[in-house]
Amino acid sequence: RNPRGMQLANAIIHDKAHEVNEGRACGEKLTLQQIQGLARADPKYQDMTQDEKDELLHALTEYRALKNTSVRATNSAAARDVQSTLEHIFKILDGLALRTGVYMCLFATRGHVYDSSQPFWYGTDNVMGFWEDVMDLEPDEIVRKMEQWACMHGKNIKEHNSVEGMQRMCARILNSGLHLCCVVAKKKIRINFVNFEVAIKARYGIDLLGWPEGVPFQSPRAITNTEHLRTLRDALKAGTCRWAYMSRQQCKQYQDQLKE
Repeated sequence: RNPRGMQLANAIIHDKAHEVNEGRACGEKLTLQQIQGLARADPKYQDMTQDEKDELLHALTEYRALKNTSVRATNSAAARDVQSTLEHIFKILDGLALRTGVYMCLFATRGHVYDSSQPFWYGTDNVMGFWEDVMDLEPDEIVRKMEQWACMHGKNIKEHNSVEGMQRMCARILNSGLHLCCVVAKKKIRINFVNFEVAIKARYGIDLLGWPEGVPFQSPRAITNTEHLRTLRDALKAGTCRWAYMSRQQCKQYQDQLKE
């Protein structure tokens, strides 16, 4: 088998489909079989250089990434996306639970009153007994309250990507991460961006790693540039920007640097 060769074939089909179907109405678009025939007969796909192959592969990768993260055009399309994606996730989690015995649960609900996705819950084995026996809550009750909370906030995808929404999310992730450090260190620490080097890093030996390049180092609520906020939010969610304890040696070296 040649996975890269198969991927290149897909990239060629994608490129040809974009060329021949762009601007056509749904009923007028060429079928996959027709596109494959045109691609095989097109001399530009014969004896391609490595750069040309890489360009096609890159275009296909970008298209797939955009497709996976783009906002669906209608509520019904979003609902279908939710259902099919979660069904796939459930199968993966069921298999993982069967292989490893791990317990997992998941609650999902629509994020806006106009969304048509139905709220539901999922759990492996008898994990939902935890909510009933320990928390004294029925799973159906949890997901109903979650739906009410989400719809009351009324935050759709666009609003989550607003300046205010991203400011709030960045601040929440930063505060919760620092709070975890505080629990471990048994100290109450508040983020001080203005005097971070002395008030946080040197004093407590806690550093904020991976702050995105080009994003001003300041409170997220003071950042108003959309791209800066999106970059910071994505880094925080991915964990590339995170709180970390410095070793004693690192802390001492840093304190000595400040004294110089």
